[in-house]
Amino acid sequence: MEIRKLLSKSGIRKLLSKRAERRRSPRLQPEGLVAYYWTGGIPRPNPVLEIGVYGAHIVAPMPFYLGTVVEIVFEDRAAAQNNGAGSHHICVYGRVLRTVADAFCVEFVFDGVSQRRKFRQFLNGLKRRNEDETDAEETPETNTEETPIVERPGTD
Repeated sequence: MEIRKLLSKSGIRKLLSKRAERRRSPRLQPEGLVAYYWTGGIPRPNPVLEIGVYGAHIVAPMPFYLGTVVEIVFEDRAAAQNNGAGSHHICVYGRVLRTVADAFCVEFVFDGVSQRRKFRQFLNGLKRRNEDETDAEETPETNTEETPIVERPGTD
């Protein structure tokens, strides 16, 4: 019976969908993270849709050729505005792996262990900030004013 389920169309789809996720680590969808890179003109901020330890998905009006190595400066604008702790920007190299509609995806190329460690610290700061923002959104506002106690007559 189980072999028939696996061989059915839905069973094969399930197996293929499990293998479709090729990423080596989970990615964040940070708000307020932008990427700057040089294209021959003045660098402009481009939104980062997803970022992880090994790569990123960056919105770009003109994507790069596959294999191009790009120097990218990531800036966490939300942390910079809130004067959060930690670094608000970091510079890394990325190799273009693929292009999609209005965006491109890179895998990061690090010079050494110290640069990778600094990048992980930057990502941990993003992760903490995103968790703090979601916690703040999920926490309902509470009434902090004291409610006056009213004594009813004859309840002594």
